[in-house]
Amino acid sequence: PQPSIVMASDSGTWGEIRATGHLGRFALLCLAVWLHAADSLVTATAVPAIVGEIGGVAYVAWTISLYQIGTIVAGAATALFCQRHGTVRVLRVATLIYATGCLIAALAPDMAVLLAGRLLQGIGGGTLLALGYVAIQQWFPQHLWGRLFAVQSLVWAVGSLVGPLIGGSFVALGLWRGIFWSFALQAMLLWLLT
Repeated sequence: PQPSIVMASDSGTWGEIRATGHLGRFALLCLAVWLHAADSLVTATAVPAIVGEIGGVAYVAWTISLYQIGTIVAGAATALFCQRHGTVRVLRVATLIYATGCLIAALAPDMAVLLAGRLLQGIGGGTLLALGYVAIQQWFPQHLWGRLFAVQSLVWAVGSLVGPLIGGSFVALGLWRGIFWSFALQAMLLWLLT
C-alpha cells in the first residue's frame, strides 16, 4: 500500500492565535519578558554615571546581583502564586512591584536605595519572566507552545542584547535616571493593558 499524504492544516499558525483572540494576551506576555530581559543588564553600561552621582563604588556588583537574586526567588514561586491567586492577578501585582522598584531606583539618593530598587525590580521581573512560561501553558493549546516559547526566547535574546545599549544611550544623554523612568513607564503600560 502507498503511504497516505498528510495535508497541512492551519493548526499551530499565527492565524489560529489571531482567530481565537489570544494574540493580545501573547503580546502582553512578550512585553513582560522584554522588561525582565532588557532590564537584567541595563545598569551594566550606566554604572560609572550612577557611581559618579550617588557614590557606592564598593557595591556596584550588587546592582546586577540583587536583581538576579530577586529573579531566581520570585521565578521559583511564580507557578504556586498563579495556582493560588490566578495568573492575571499575579501579572498585575508583579508589574506593580517591578514598576515600584524602577521608581525607587530612579529617585535613589544613594547606592543603598538604588540596590533596594534593583531587588524589587528583580522580584517583579523574575515573576514576569516566569509568568511568560506559566501563562502560555495555561492560556494556549499545547500544539502552540513550541512556537510561542520560541518567540519568547527571541524576545529574551533581543532584550538581553539591547538592554546595555539602552543604558548606554541614556548615559550618553546624561540621564541615567531616565533608564529607570522609561522601564517604569513600560511597566505601567503593561499594568494598564492587563
